[in-house]
Amino acid sequence: MNGKSKHLLFLAIAIGTFSLAGVLKPAFAAGHVQPENSLGRPLLATIEAAGPVTPTPTPTPKKAIDAISIATNPEITIELTEEGCCVRPMWSSDSEWVLYFDKPGEDDPVGLYGVPASGGEVSLFSLRVGLYSQDWSLVSYEDAGVTYVERWADGTRWKIPSEGRTVYLSPNGKHVVWEVGSRAISSPDTIQRKILTSTFDGQEPRELVTLHGGTFLGWIGDESVLVSGRLSPPGKAGLWRVYLSDGGALPLFDAVKPRSVLLSPDGEWVAVTIAFETDPDRNGLWVVRTNGRGTARIPVYGSYRWRSDGQLLVIPTATDEKEPSILQFDVMNDRVYRLTDPDVTTLPIANNDWNVSPDGEKIVFLSSVLGNLQVLSLPNP
Repeated sequence: MNGKSKHLLFLAIAIGTFSLAGVLKPAFAAGHVQPENSLGRPLLATIEAAGPVTPTPTPTPKKAIDAISIATNPEITIELTEEGCCVRPMWSSDSEWVLYFDKPGEDDPVGLYGVPASGGEVSLFSLRVGLYSQDWSLVSYEDAGVTYVERWADGTRWKIPSEGRTVYLSPNGKHVVWEVGSRAISSPDTIQRKILTSTFDGQEPRELVTLHGGTFLGWIGDESVLVSGRLSPPGKAGLWRVYLSDGGALPLFDAVKPRSVLLSPDGEWVAVTIAFETDPDRNGLWVVRTNGRGTARIPVYGSYRWRSDGQLLVIPTATDEKEPSILQFDVMNDRVYRLTDPDVTTLPIANNDWNVSPDGEKIVFLSSVLGNLQVLSLPNP
């Protein structure tokens, strides 16, 4: 296999795996959302400055960022891989390794490879390509039209009754869910999708909920899932928390087509983009509590990832700076921090391809300059 074919194969595997994980579901936004913060107080109305500041009583959507506290910890960037490798990196659960699917050389197998986050030799972790559980003990994959969950340490595997469809493991690895779409309806706004669930070994399969114009978005902890759409054809469209125990649904956020939906690591928050609304107050980046008790808008827009629950990292798309910086929004304490100094650290991130380590101390990104994976240590405000 020549270099071009290798990279095309690797790109297809990596992007497919990432999109199947349900991390980011792109869609254009519409529907009713609250233009004001509903957490009971101004959220992110001011920016953390050198001294105490008084929150503005009524934040506006176009509030400018006047001053930001700059974290002073040193920023350290490490190059992990050679040029041309690799897209869509992932983190090990202990934040010690960066993992990715690849075929390093012509004679090397396609598999899951890893490199220490501090730099070092690349190692082959597993030949199994699929979706791994949070602790990396289980992997789900399709083989000859059948979906399996495998304990890859010893090769024990179980057949899932999803008829070859992708299944998503819960964080504790005890359950899976999958989607079954209606073939009779082709419109994305009205298509019906059944969300089904079973235990990780394929036992006790049952239907959890039927969505109209929506989809599965991710697990909220181990006992509920995040979905979009309508629960009945005439009902409101939005984000819903559906409980595994009885299929009961909690409305979280009204939106016909939420875009770039991203759950926080512990499932307590959701970040979502609303766009192309005629009312500009309804457009923008929002954070939503998954207990149904509040929403608020972030006063900038850009590429975003959760550092931890309640701590959202945003790289703004439009700034007056020549180089972008990483902002950390503390959504519960009304503070914003600049984690990187654009005069010191550049962020040549390619294709929005970056990921935060589980411990929140580092990010890994694909460099648009060198085409390799690099790790940046983050300061703590």
